[in-house]
This record gives sequence, C-alpha cells and structure tokens, in this order.
Amino acid sequence: MHILAYLTGYYFYVAVPLSLCHGCIVEVLNFTADQVAEFYVIGQERMSVIEHEFWGYLKPLTKLGWCEWAGAAIFLWGWIHQRNCHAILGSLRQRKRDRDKHVTPTGDWFNYVSSPHYLAEMVIYAGLVIASGGTDLTIWLAFAFTVANLCFAAGETHRWYLDKFEDYPRDRKAVIPLVY
Repeated sequence: MHILAYLTGYYFYVAVPLSLCHGCIVEVLNFTADQVAEFYVIGQERMSVIEHEFWGYLKPLTKLGWCEWAGAAIFLWGWIHQRNCHAILGSLRQRKRDRDKHVTPTGDWFNYVSSPHYLAEMVIYAGLVIASGGTDLTIWLAFAFTVANLCFAAGETHRWYLDKFEDYPRDRKAVIPLVY
C-alpha cells in the first residue's frame, strides 16, 4: 500500500504542473526555438550581454487583479504554516535516543488538528483556485483530489494518535478545525 501511495503522489506532483501548462506550451516551445536559432545565427561571440531591467520584471505584477493577489496571499499563508508544521515534526526526534519514541506534536496548527501540514497543503491549493479566479477546471480537480486524499490520510493519522496516546486531546480534529 505504501508504494502505491508513493507512486500516486509522484505521478500527481509531476502531472499537475504539466497539465497546468497546456495553454502555454506552444508559446514556450516557440520562444525556446527562437532563442536557439538566434544563438546559432548570431553566434556565441557576438551575443549581447544580458541586461537586466528590473522594472521589466516588476511591471507584470502591476497588472494582477485582486484574485491573483488574494490567491498569492493565501498560498503564502499556507506555505508558511506547512513549513512550520514540518519543522515541528522534524524536531520531535532529533536526538538519537528519541528515535524510537513517539511524541505528540504541539505548536502552530497542531494545537487544533492532528495533521496541520495536510491542512496547510489544502490552503495552498485553495490559494491556487482563488488566484485562477475559480475558472480553471484543472486546478479545481487538483484541489478536490488533494482534499480527498489528505482527508483520508489525516483520518488514519488521527485514529493512530487516539490509539497510541491516552492523553491525546479528544477534542482535536483530524484535519479541518471544528469539522473533521
């Protein structure tokens, strides 16, 4: 079962970004072909030094709408909490003598749910849905798969915590505070 879950995750994290690029892949390939052709025609010695105009990098940001900014903020919020939760999990068994001992994680969103890193992943995907304006079916499907997959895994993890630790908080939910 673990290898199947691993392969599913591997496939998901390769396929989703590729599926999101379907609308621009022709443009990317044309740009790449033009750059390669220019390199061969002009030659490496006569290629101009690349000049960086920072306003050129920032200008597209001024054209973003409220959906993109709100989605980016939600994405960042989820990413920060996911990073914090992974740091908490990583710090539980740092010492060699503690490697065989299981400890209840606390701090950040662990005070509310058993699998806050899964909740943070869901928040990240919700940010992508909002940034897309809610119009991209592929992002909605990725979000739905992520929520379903992580809710299932969080339920299993939550049951393990309840079985393993007698003092585990009974009011703590699996992945969605106050709900599940």
